[in-house]
Amino acid sequence: MRIDPGKGWPHPVLRPREYGDDYPNAEFEVDIARKLAPGSIGADITAEFSLSDPDLLRLVQDGAAQYVLLVKSPKTHFRQEFRSAAPLINRSFRGELSGLIECSPFLVCVELQYGFVAQGWHSDFTGLAFDLAPGVVLAEDKPKGCWIDAADESPIGTIFATEPSGSQNGRWECNLGGNRIKICLSSADSTRFATARDQANNTPQGQYLMNGLYLPVLIHVLNEADKADGEYTDYRWFESLNNRLERLGCEPLGSKHADRAIDAQKVLESPFVKMPLIAEAGGDS
Repeated sequence: MRIDPGKGWPHPVLRPREYGDDYPNAEFEVDIARKLAPGSIGADITAEFSLSDPDLLRLVQDGAAQYVLLVKSPKTHFRQEFRSAAPLINRSFRGELSGLIECSPFLVCVELQYGFVAQGWHSDFTGLAFDLAPGVVLAEDKPKGCWIDAADESPIGTIFATEPSGSQNGRWECNLGGNRIKICLSSADSTRFATARDQANNTPQGQYLMNGLYLPVLIHVLNEADKADGEYTDYRWFESLNNRLERLGCEPLGSKHADRAIDAQKVLESPFVKMPLIAEAGGDS
């Protein structure tokens, strides 16, 4: 999710650099975390704000500005803003949110200000002053999307889907650009895989599919997500997989030094030792 680059204000607003340079030497950054309530669609959402411009900080300290988190859930028609004089907002939801939600962080004026001037403004604003009405946006950060639903408790295989494509026989490719990760196979392999999967469902033979396809695919996905710099954060699989990693004590997606081969085996619950030929070999564990 992104800031609307076409949106503007008649006064300077502190935004991420790619969207404007009204405050060229200041930052307004917000870390948003979501924690699911196990076994339900309840969630706690925490937003931690970081603001560096001294004049905007003075407005906050004087009670003339507040931190704001706007939470929207289109599926449940929920939309509400939460305000705080402190740089931390923590709210619990127990059913109000479902599906893809959007959290948009702002700094907003709450008291009328006459002739406001900030020393950190771009030189284009030299000599200018602005009257600020309550509700005026002073700073904004990129909105963050996240998913809230019971799918986070479902088997990891539900984030994958296979589909026939122009892939070469005997090879697979991945398409990460959707709410489910698409494993692309040739038409012939797709048919063979579907038949094998149906036969192996709920049998030990299914571990051969887990090791031969899902394990390498998952390692690939984890590594690609680490390198993607937020490209996939709005997709359902990203949230589901990130939540699974968190529960297992693994590094979150986007980490630079995680061992994803080990993490993938944890996510799939050590599939190697479950293959029938390995399990039947016995021996010390």
